Amino acid sequence: MRDSAPHRLTERRQAILRQTSAALRGRVVTLWRVARGLVVAEVASRPNPPRDASEFDVAAALETWVGPVGDKSLWVACRFEPSRLHVARVRSDVPAPPPAGIERRSPERLVLELAGLSLGALERIWAVADQATGYLCGALALLDACFERVRRVESLTPSARAQLLADLAVVEDAIEGALDAA
Repeated sequence: MRDSAPHRLTERRQAILRQTSAALRGRVVTLWRVARGLVVAEVASRPNPPRDASEFDVAAALETWVGPVGDKSLWVACRFEPSRLHVARVRSDVPAPPPAGIERRSPERLVLELAGLSLGALERIWAVADQATGYLCGALALLDACFERVRRVESLTPSARAQLLADLAVVEDAIEGALDAA
């Protein structure tokens, strides 16, 4: 839709990952996407993370811990030691409490869970904003067509035509303002 939208989404994702990294004492946190059976790093908490922080087999870890994962799913991961990796799903629903009522997840894992929830809320908001932007762009195109019809109609008096064009211009300004705010 708008050229800057993906860039702004990436910036917001990176801000959440930077805050998560700060909560995890500076460790690199990465957002991963499952696409066509591959797991691809989308954005990290640092612009140029060290190789060992982002080059590990997340796909194998997910397969071992979760089983088959769905295409287009998002995951937050942080490597604490060469053999210690924490992963949390990006989701919009809160996970169920522990079965026995006793929390067994580590504080680091809970931080990643919270990051996953924050990113899930961002994804949901962004999807709604994208849909609204689509509707607004469609309305703007329809409005342009109305402008042309009003200009071509010969049976309108000049004052009626001017009033209709002025009313349509107000609507156009409102739609463009909404698009700029998105």
